[in-house]
Amino acid sequence: MVKGKRGMAIVIALIVLTCHLLFSAQTVHAEDSEGTQIAATLFVLKNASEVSNAKIHWAPVNGANEYELYRSENNEPFILLQTLTGTTMDDYDLTIGSTYRYQVKAYGGSSLITSAVSPEYAPHTLPDNLTTFDNTNQSTLNLPNELKVGDTYYRFNFVPKSSGGFGQMIQQTSTDDSTYGNDKVVLSYTDHPDLANSKFEGINVLYHAPTNKFVFWAHYENSTDYTLARVSVASATPGENFTFHKSFRPEGNESRDISIFKDDDDSAYLISTANNNSDTILYKLTSDWLDVENQVSVIYQDQHRELPKVIKKDGVYYLFSSQAAGWYPSIPMYSSASSIDGEWSELRTIGNTSTFSAQSGSVMRVKPNTGNQVIMVAYRWMFGWAGTENGTTEERLLPVTFSNGYAFYDYFDQVLYSANDDVVVPVQDGKLLSQGKPATAQTATGTNPANYANDGNYQTEWIGTGSSWPHWWKVDLGSVQEIHNVQISWWMQKGSEGFYKYKIETSTDNVNWTEALDRTNNTSYGFTSDTLSSPARYVRIQMESAKLHNNPSNWYTPRLWEVKVFGADEE
Repeated sequence: MVKGKRGMAIVIALIVLTCHLLFSAQTVHAEDSEGTQIAATLFVLKNASEVSNAKIHWAPVNGANEYELYRSENNEPFILLQTLTGTTMDDYDLTIGSTYRYQVKAYGGSSLITSAVSPEYAPHTLPDNLTTFDNTNQSTLNLPNELKVGDTYYRFNFVPKSSGGFGQMIQQTSTDDSTYGNDKVVLSYTDHPDLANSKFEGINVLYHAPTNKFVFWAHYENSTDYTLARVSVASATPGENFTFHKSFRPEGNESRDISIFKDDDDSAYLISTANNNSDTILYKLTSDWLDVENQVSVIYQDQHRELPKVIKKDGVYYLFSSQAAGWYPSIPMYSSASSIDGEWSELRTIGNTSTFSAQSGSVMRVKPNTGNQVIMVAYRWMFGWAGTENGTTEERLLPVTFSNGYAFYDYFDQVLYSANDDVVVPVQDGKLLSQGKPATAQTATGTNPANYANDGNYQTEWIGTGSSWPHWWKVDLGSVQEIHNVQISWWMQKGSEGFYKYKIETSTDNVNWTEALDRTNNTSYGFTSDTLSSPARYVRIQMESAKLHNNPSNWYTPRLWEVKVFGADEE
């Protein structure tokens, strides 16, 4: 499956609505045998002014059934915070002016398997003049345009022919990266025989300073199907027309989803999926970036990954990718390596099992080239989702943290950022109230009990018995709280996705119930985040049905990956 990509500096107007093959690859639980690492994401509570909370993440460990989490303040001895079975925990009300590190110890029974210590983190006051990215609505990420030569910024729009396929590449310029104009056609379908009946996807435009050239790479196909599986390359002196050089299969290999990675030494690499997306191959480009010099390695074989994106952080290379699953939300994973030519680690899980109702997309620095803050821009291809009338493409912004070859991210409804100041601050609507609290369900299998859905691990799930609907799952918060936000990671069957139709019900006594939210009109696959206001000690997810887009008979077994209830922690 191949999709057009939306870059921040390149406005791509052409999105091809073509049916694609769905792969039914199984969920991969890639718990790394090397051990674990731990990192934290500092965040602010909604309407607060201090970034004084930490969402701590660590990698799961084979054979571990329990983790101990410790904290050190100002390099004092580590103090035990909690013993838990999940792989994440929130730590609140940290002190401005102090520094913190976290340690995790993984146990199999009473035996210590491994441990890890996090980098150091410093809580701080929320900066002024931050821009808000809203993950609950269609939002725009405004980052500086990297295509600046001299005092001029350049960006490129792609306009289709009326009959379909590539028509023209339009150059626009600006002196302030705000107001763009001076439209100029710099490449046309009439400029080369390969362009007469073509389409481009996975578009990359980079500036090669030694030759003073813009270099254009893209996945190349004919305008009607996906049988060619080639890459294409063109170049231009800034402000002048592009020369289309060729379309070809690198080293004779099929090429579909692609990206270009530029290393610190200005060497560049093509990352490309091959063999109908089953393999991911790394190629080094020539010094002028206009051709493939050689194949470096096959990073993944028979893994059916797509949307490959590489970033280098603290001397380590990270390759993020999504599961091949059509236009639908899919399983995100990543690998890391100390050298671009490998050896790459095994695939590791990150986030939840649906990329929070999206697909793993572009990974980038908020401040281009020199910034320390990294974000995942996950793509929601809703125009390709059966059963929804949305018809749009949206993005979800997920702040990424790193530690010694491991990467982590989680979901927040809002993310505040400043590219100029290299700032990223997620916003959470209340404290996490539900993790580890007593949970029950209408039914449960013996190996997948109700408390798997609120254990702080996106890779464990509650599974009900049979396919009886409606079905409920419930958590006891321990005391009456004011509920603000409920996030649910829903189960998905790759190739037969369903919308969960549900209601959120609340109670203060476990006897009398109030319908706090009716989401029987839900059309979000894999993940939902709902805002509500209700006092409750008990929160119940009433699953009415799962609407399958390709099977009118609901054969789903009710099941949940994770439920998170946020609100005011008041006794």
